Amino acid sequence: MQRLALIVAFGMMAALLRCPAQFNAPSTDPSTATPPLQTFQGTGSSTTPTFPVQNKWEVRWICMRSLTLTVYSADHAVVAAVTVRGPGSLSLPTGGSYYLQIDGETPPPEAEQPSTPQGAPVSGLIGTINDSGQNQTDGQQPSRSPNGPNGYNNRFEFYLWHVSVFGAPSGGAALAGVPAVVPPNGATNAASAPAAPTAKLTEDQARAVVLITGDNAEGTGFLVKTPDGPCVVTNLHVIGNNPNLKITTNTGAPVKMLSAKGASDRDLAMLSIQDAGYSYLELATDVSKTAQPGDDVITPGNSQGGGVILNTNGKVLGIGPDRVEFDNPIYHGNSGGPVFHAGSNKVLGVVTEAMKVDLTDSLDKTSFASRNSAISSSIRYFGLRLDTVPSWVPLDWNRFQSETAFIEQFDHQSRSLDSFLNPPKSGTSDASGDAGLYLQDTKIMSARDSFRQESSDTDESQRLHAFKDLLYELGNIADSDMTDIQKINTFYSFDQPRVKDEIAYRNALKDELDKVGDDVSHLNGLVPRTSNNNSDNN
Repeated sequence: MQRLALIVAFGMMAALLRCPAQFNAPSTDPSTATPPLQTFQGTGSSTTPTFPVQNKWEVRWICMRSLTLTVYSADHAVVAAVTVRGPGSLSLPTGGSYYLQIDGETPPPEAEQPSTPQGAPVSGLIGTINDSGQNQTDGQQPSRSPNGPNGYNNRFEFYLWHVSVFGAPSGGAALAGVPAVVPPNGATNAASAPAAPTAKLTEDQARAVVLITGDNAEGTGFLVKTPDGPCVVTNLHVIGNNPNLKITTNTGAPVKMLSAKGASDRDLAMLSIQDAGYSYLELATDVSKTAQPGDDVITPGNSQGGGVILNTNGKVLGIGPDRVEFDNPIYHGNSGGPVFHAGSNKVLGVVTEAMKVDLTDSLDKTSFASRNSAISSSIRYFGLRLDTVPSWVPLDWNRFQSETAFIEQFDHQSRSLDSFLNPPKSGTSDASGDAGLYLQDTKIMSARDSFRQESSDTDESQRLHAFKDLLYELGNIADSDMTDIQKINTFYSFDQPRVKDEIAYRNALKDELDKVGDDVSHLNGLVPRTSNNNSDNN
């Protein structure tokens, strides 16, 4: 039941099943015996360091899965990009300083992690009850050799990509070797078609993007003028549960907030500010008429919370009644930044979320593999429209901060309880990052420790009684704050959908506890051993 992030798992194409030895990256240019200037290897997504090249140069790759490779200049402008399957190369006409964004497929857990021996112990509730640790502590994974029956699954090799950068010989002669390829999506190779000019913000427009920091989060915003006066637009989740909020321009000038309001039906905030001669961006009044799929957009933002505004270029993929989809890669810290339309110089929406594509359904998986698929990346990126917000709700700042802090605390308690009830098995991954979260929860740890004290060196009847006490204490934890959160109408309208989700999540955990208590047939298997075999030291 655990709320794990969706992991993209692609079907293996029979035509791509090759010997792992073929994944070895070329160590030299076969025509010149010149070693590569740079080599990179990995899975999933990665950004390389900046590297210099002279004259013409070439990027070559070997990857048996889908791979998107984007070449950026040192000033973060997109120079070229391709999406391909299999080996290929990309020739670049001029030297300079560049870096690569490499986006490959992420191996599913069964391909990436060591296999788990049958009957391996687990942590959490069942690990506590069974206590068959064999020198394993809660949340600790047993070490394994990457070879042998418990080693890594060879499927991992099929998700590896190898990327090499070769420089042209002196004088800029053409490079020989791996032939350039035409990507399946129809994009042309940079050698045969020069890259289109990259859209950029003007200096004045760039000054309208602001950094937002607080005690618990960092994000982005941007300055606009509205009929009610100058404002900073951002996401509600950037400013919620985030005391001591500070807003600064990219020149370091502070921005003073006067009041705040939130969109009634979506994750948007508008903060009224005191004007101090700032630069401002213009909002599109009708996004559906302003932009079309394929238009260039820029998403400037405080990527990874670095304290600097980075520009990322891409294109509009689709427009919905309340959202805009684009293909610009975004990071934590980009939330609240503008989706800036290069053609009209207007803001289409506010960067809000990235969503992993769920390919667990066989139909979806097959469609994704098609060259004609409208979804070409394992991640989808969205911004929320401002022009279709039905109404704006004034915020009482202290109430808003208390309310969002309460929801976050409630969610954290649920996830801690979930991690105790449903820990990942040894040797598997937990994509949500919640594995072992219960170890920092004082209520859960107190209930666990009390159970161990009551059940150590006792007979079966006493151990069963201790087990019931444990379930009772876990039930109290599951009931905590339920009375307050169920007063849904006391929350702001934009918070109510999340509150309903949190209630449903906690109720599902309560149901799990009830089933454990009712499943008498398994109680004998849950009776712990004596303290002589207790090796959990946490």
